[in-house]
Amino acid sequence: MELSTALRNVLADAIDSDLQTTGFARFYTSGLTTLLASCSLSNPAFGTAATGTITLSGTPQDTTPAAAGTAVRLGFYRNSTDTSGLYRFMLGIATGGAPDVTMANNVIATTDTVQISSLTITVPSGTPDVT
Repeated sequence: MELSTALRNVLADAIDSDLQTTGFARFYTSGLTTLLASCSLSNPAFGTAATGTITLSGTPQDTTPAAAGTAVRLGFYRNSTDTSGLYRFMLGIATGGAPDVTMANNVIATTDTVQISSLTITVPSGTPDVT
């Protein structure tokens, strides 16, 4: 299946719309067992899609992380009270390899400032099935 650029833009913008006006980015440990940090997102959270890609607006941060631990998941939620089962979308975190998100150091201390300096999300175009 191959998606047109126009459709990819609609789908990418829908991600932003789904976060509504009070979105949060939350960093979790393995299995979503411990919330480490929570960052309030801008409104809108992402800019308008171009070629199926949206770019995070601003530099959301948490200057008082809730707990210490190793971040392996970054979830996006509609508000500050949604639980781990109500995330809008979830990304994997690591310090190397090919995760969704790469952090220089994914070990968070309660004295750290956790900040997302840049993030883009791309709806893939796919490939036509020619068989």
